[in-house]
Amino acid sequence: MSAEISINHTSFGQSSNSADTLVIELSENLIQFCELESAQNKPVFICDYPIENILKHTLSEHFISAIKHFQFSKKQYLHVYINYFTQQFTLCPTAFYNSDSNRSMLEFNAGSIDNKLILVDDVTTDIKLIYGIDESLKSTLDLIFPNHQLKHSLSVLSKLMLVSEELVKEHILLSIHSNYIEVVVKQDQKLVLANQFSIKTQEDVLYYVLFILEQYQLNPLTANISIVGNLDTNSELITSLKKYIKNIRQALGNKSINWSAVTGTPQHFNYTLINRLFCE
Repeated sequence: MSAEISINHTSFGQSSNSADTLVIELSENLIQFCELESAQNKPVFICDYPIENILKHTLSEHFISAIKHFQFSKKQYLHVYINYFTQQFTLCPTAFYNSDSNRSMLEFNAGSIDNKLILVDDVTTDIKLIYGIDESLKSTLDLIFPNHQLKHSLSVLSKLMLVSEELVKEHILLSIHSNYIEVVVKQDQKLVLANQFSIKTQEDVLYYVLFILEQYQLNPLTANISIVGNLDTNSELITSLKKYIKNIRQALGNKSINWSAVTGTPQHFNYTLINRLFCE
């Protein structure tokens, strides 16, 4: 029998008026928040807002409800960073990039994007990530947080893989969510893969990881793989992966993070939320 992915939605810390930075992660089935005191790299409050039905309300409407629920809209933040997950993206070498072709290039690789806005992230000096976002959602973000900085979640994960001292020896960084995974692969400290895959069961995750190892000729006995995501250390998925891959571990956050206000937070939990500060 196939085993489903079990994601931990525990909140950590408490909302604080001392927080000057808000990091938000948006996807169709979950909105996550992290308040921080940026001068100390100190997360003070981490919480989730699950979305049960995207059919009745738009993501923009769910976002407004989440902001009101946690009363974030009543505060003034110096910095607001947003990680946005969408399957409609494509990577483009900078050498071949042409801003006039953004829409056609994205639609060629990701299908019709209707009237969505096209945004571009610089993943590295050599690679750009092109993606689409609903105009209503972007307008809502602009209205509530006019000075926000938005990036595709895969851009954030890729940047952390390339710049984090804690990941310098890793070959693969695997971010696990309830219904999709994000995978970044590097060789000789260069990005060679950044992609997303839809999943339903633990077996799906194992299949994609083993497939990527084979595709990039990485030995399961010697390749280094770090896992991020809200999976408990003793979860069935992590136990299963360890049966096939020798050097697999839960990632550590940046060594300068002050964890005192969110005691009990595993460092691989909420990884892109807490570590987004180090992508700017």
